[in-house]
Amino acid sequence: MSGNETFIQRIKNKSFVFGTWCMLPSDFTIDVISKTGVDFIVIDMEHGTMTWETTERMVRAAECNNTFPIIRVTDDKEQTILHALETNVKNILVPHISTKEQAEKVVLSTKYNPLGFRGLSPYTRCHNYDHGKLENSLEKANHETFIGILVEGKDGLRNLSEICNIEQLDMIYLGIYDIAQSLNLSGDITNPKCIKALEDSLKIIHQSGKLAGTFTRTIEDARKLKELGFEFIAYLADSNALFNFYSSAVRDFINKK
Repeated sequence: MSGNETFIQRIKNKSFVFGTWCMLPSDFTIDVISKTGVDFIVIDMEHGTMTWETTERMVRAAECNNTFPIIRVTDDKEQTILHALETNVKNILVPHISTKEQAEKVVLSTKYNPLGFRGLSPYTRCHNYDHGKLENSLEKANHETFIGILVEGKDGLRNLSEICNIEQLDMIYLGIYDIAQSLNLSGDITNPKCIKALEDSLKIIHQSGKLAGTFTRTIEDARKLKELGFEFIAYLADSNALFNFYSSAVRDFINKK
């Protein structure tokens, strides 16, 4: 995030962004990962155990290393979205969106008047703790905030065209594990049925002019997703990367003769 670069600008400048998920409630972990050159780190408040206080420290740690922090909130409630944005994060992901009405509510909860009904206090980090330049600060927030939603089930896929037509919505992230589950594939995200659902959804997203994001477990699949046209690729999660590294080390040590 060089200078005043926004996340949208980073995506347009590179044509895609590559990052990871953070499950561990630690600003130290964020600091380490963000020094590797990833474009973004998604702080997962839905499945992780971080508090709001910890989350704000994690946001700061990413910002210090030119990495875009993204908060995946727990739900689409107005107050939940407000708490996330008050950490001064500029990028959010909202899970389990399956209707146009839900998506509209997310946008309205994220934007200040006249674009939405986001609650306001000037005395938080996102406004530099002061009311002196509030008009500029509000305009900046409305312009820079990146809104992504996770479409994860049958209803969401069925309503995808309507959801994609919502203005101010920047990205549709396809939750591939939940898509697989909705197709009764029990987490088999490489199943041809799951891949077809992914590809069909990608076409709809791009026809609407929105960005498309998803998850991958391998670098090989990440390259394939990039070739398909996904602009936002999230690779693994910090907890799994740590587990894989030490599991491999233990196996190598035990098996070494």
